[in-house]
Amino acid sequence: MNPTRKIPILSLFLATALSCGSDSPTSTSLSAPTIQSPAAGATVSGNAQTLTVGNATGGVGEPTYRFEVAADSGFTNQLAAEEGIAQGTGGATSWRVPEPLLGGQVDETGLVTYYWRARASATGEVGPWSATANLRVQEGFLLRGGASSSGLIVADPLTNGTSVGEVSGGDFNARGWLATNAAAYIRYEIPTLVSGFVEFDVTNLQEPNPRSDKRMLLVMWDPTRGDYTTNPYRVHLQKMDRRTVDFDYLRLRWISRGQERNIGYNFTDWNPERVYRFRLEWGDFLNIDTQWVRVLFDGVEILTRNYEFPYRPSTHWIELGGAPRNETLEQAIYSNVRIGTR
Repeated sequence: MNPTRKIPILSLFLATALSCGSDSPTSTSLSAPTIQSPAAGATVSGNAQTLTVGNATGGVGEPTYRFEVAADSGFTNQLAAEEGIAQGTGGATSWRVPEPLLGGQVDETGLVTYYWRARASATGEVGPWSATANLRVQEGFLLRGGASSSGLIVADPLTNGTSVGEVSGGDFNARGWLATNAAAYIRYEIPTLVSGFVEFDVTNLQEPNPRSDKRMLLVMWDPTRGDYTTNPYRVHLQKMDRRTVDFDYLRLRWISRGQERNIGYNFTDWNPERVYRFRLEWGDFLNIDTQWVRVLFDGVEILTRNYEFPYRPSTHWIELGGAPRNETLEQAIYSNVRIGTR
């Protein structure tokens, strides 16, 4: 496939004006692409989407495509765009929105609506736009212009039988999302947070673990930087098992740009009926040269460590569980997830 050309965000409005103006040549032989997925009006989870159209026909040579996403059907408030996308095989071409969508209005059902379209170009011709399709995103990602005054990006109760994140396995119940096996997870793809926080409630924790091995409560990493086990941006909060270790029953591994820090806390008095609140914070919150990470447990700071290199993944995934290593804590029930800037 041919490489694609990304358009800087500051150039989007200029590019739109040039592409939509009266001087733009319009093909009489190229057809408009056809909307395939998400289907018009679809409700989707997460805020980074892959958009797919059926390929255009006609024209001379191999066409390339331009995709646009906007907060309004007239595309005056354009949020993301890319052109020069090589035509896909199998009769369809796809484009992944490069960054989480910010902006848009929340309707009375708690959903944010976005609009998207695509068109093809080939050898001096610009084809017509596809039909405009709309997709609706659950408000949990707070897409109404980005972070709120409190810095909140994600608010996901999980007690309503669904999630704004990408769900793989597990079951929902009145208490939240239950991780039923070691491969289950909920994933949130968020903007890169050099200084941020993630917090969640978890219950049904007991000692020992369902299996006599370490298990993950939370994972953060960058999937564009290789396998999880060798990833230069790799964070996990582990619940250990006293049958296999006799120290550090709760452990944080923090790896930022390859620099590793490990800290542990001796705690084993787990009560499966109790709801525990975890909060992970990182960044320059002490106003000194180095960065710091800390873990709060029911509001009490239990783990603290400094690190020199800022946590700056290109793609920032935060996951409930530990699917990259098949080490999700099977018994955990999660709820009230909040992620934001500090």
